[in-house]
Amino acid sequence: MNFIDSLFGKKKKNPTEDGNSQLVRAMQEVASNDSPATRKRLYDALLGSMLLVPVSEIPAGLSPGLHTTREEVPIQLTAVPDRNGIKITAAFTDIEALRNWDPNTPYIGFKAQDLFRLIMGTDIQELALNPFDPIRKMIRPGGRVKRDEMELLSKGVIPGHAGQKMAQFQYKANEKVFIGRPAHPPSAEVEELLKTQAASFPSIAELHVFQMATQQEGSSHTVIGISLSADISRAQQEEIVWAMGESVRPELGSDQSLDFMFLRGPLRDQVQALCSQIFSRQ
Repeated sequence: MNFIDSLFGKKKKNPTEDGNSQLVRAMQEVASNDSPATRKRLYDALLGSMLLVPVSEIPAGLSPGLHTTREEVPIQLTAVPDRNGIKITAAFTDIEALRNWDPNTPYIGFKAQDLFRLIMGTDIQELALNPFDPIRKMIRPGGRVKRDEMELLSKGVIPGHAGQKMAQFQYKANEKVFIGRPAHPPSAEVEELLKTQAASFPSIAELHVFQMATQQEGSSHTVIGISLSADISRAQQEEIVWAMGESVRPELGSDQSLDFMFLRGPLRDQVQALCSQIFSRQ
């Protein structure tokens, strides 16, 4: 496959040179206390990281290690099924972790977001971070990044509560978005479930359904916009999104997804003016 390899220069210090300490620390935090807060710190660290990826062979014209190139380079990821038949590929926070897994494999360094974009063009289902050979002891924390998480991270989006058919987005401040009416809105059954769930949360004033795309990613998503009647905590917001996502999960088809967004300020005004309201508290 071809990939625009915007990797890293040897003259510029990068996170792999200090062992990706911020990412490793975030992985340790999740291992000891898996919570929305520690997950967010992990995703933030991932997006700012550079990872070492084993490859079957170094592309022509490159030598092992970290590189910067402006040319199109063919990259072939190594992917294998695990014991459950899930197709995985591996990446490492630093060279010691990589050599603890395989002392001899060639590797290339990737910005994590670029790696996720590359993986989304394959049938790889999960990324294993810092796997290790069972005959050696583990020297770095490890874990798995699932495909739905990688899809969001590949767009620079921090996953919130992510599930098979539901995700909560946190877009960057001042990011330009395009909104409109969805060509294929949720079914009547899904709308009824959303209305019933919204009615159970007194802080929800309105629900709108719309289509949204960002200037950066290009592709669009069907979004349920949530307008609140009062300020609530982040934990309460996460509870609302989780409950609403779970309520419609059984009704969504295998190729369907819904995103949830809390509407504020000018964006709320535009959505209210242009898009369909599906719930309003009387």
